[in-house]
Amino acid sequence: MELKLEVYKQTLDSFSYLANTDFSALQSILDPRLIDGLENGLIQKFEIITEQSWKLAKTFLYQQDGVDSKTPKQSIKNFFNAGYLEEESYLLWMQALEDRNVLSHRYDEEAYQNALGRMKRYSVFYLRLFNIVDELVR
Repeated sequence: MELKLEVYKQTLDSFSYLANTDFSALQSILDPRLIDGLENGLIQKFEIITEQSWKLAKTFLYQQDGVDSKTPKQSIKNFFNAGYLEEESYLLWMQALEDRNVLSHRYDEEAYQNALGRMKRYSVFYLRLFNIVDELVR
């Protein structure tokens, strides 16, 4: 579990750095293609941290409570039902799963931009998730 937490934290740090970068401020000094590349990097980091987050919850629940989850949504719901999250965080995490799916396919530019706009909130949540699990494991 400690190794899983360490890997999660490394990914989180990288994701949070990009999530808290003001891309609009960079538009005046960087080529738009570079901004697009940075946004794509952010999306990739988001997809990775989102995947790691539900797997962290799955492993934690199995080790702490003997609860086995098969899917991302089931893991998140079980984590919430076990009392480790408040409803607002549960709903945000479920939104992150939806955004992960939307961002995998850049067909809807408005949905894409809306999801990008939530990255800072996700970085705050994923740090809170780390702290919850870390505190309960150590």
